[in-house]
Amino acid sequence: MGWLSIKLLFTLVVVAASFMQRNPTARSLLAYDVAHVYLFNDIEYGPTLYAHCYSKDDDLGEQVLNWKESWDFSFGLDFFGGSEFYCRFKFNDESHLYPIYLQKRDQYNCFTCYWFITKNGPCRNPSNYTRNECHSWVGGVLG
Repeated sequence: MGWLSIKLLFTLVVVAASFMQRNPTARSLLAYDVAHVYLFNDIEYGPTLYAHCYSKDDDLGEQVLNWKESWDFSFGLDFFGGSEFYCRFKFNDESHLYPIYLQKRDQYNCFTCYWFITKNGPCRNPSNYTRNECHSWVGGVLG
């Protein structure tokens, strides 16, 4: 390898390191390339929850969760920020579709997302079992 090639390679490494230092998306995707989602049936009075989650590439099938039971799944993140998972939740006589993971929305909030499914909508906590952000089924935030 000639002197010019070594100098060019060194310059590219410095530029890439500088880019990653200033760009949280690039940093996070290299450090955390997998997201993990936990779903908990937290519907009061204990009805069975049916959760069917899917992305454009993967269909995870329908899961059956009794009251206080959980189910989880993991998936690789898209380098360009396009990872999306949707879940259809059925309980009692209701059926709701919710975007359970949108990389552009969630990549800075949680690589491990805990979702507590309630009758009014899903509640998310990015790092532990305390609910802190509840959404209505129509997309608004509750309380």
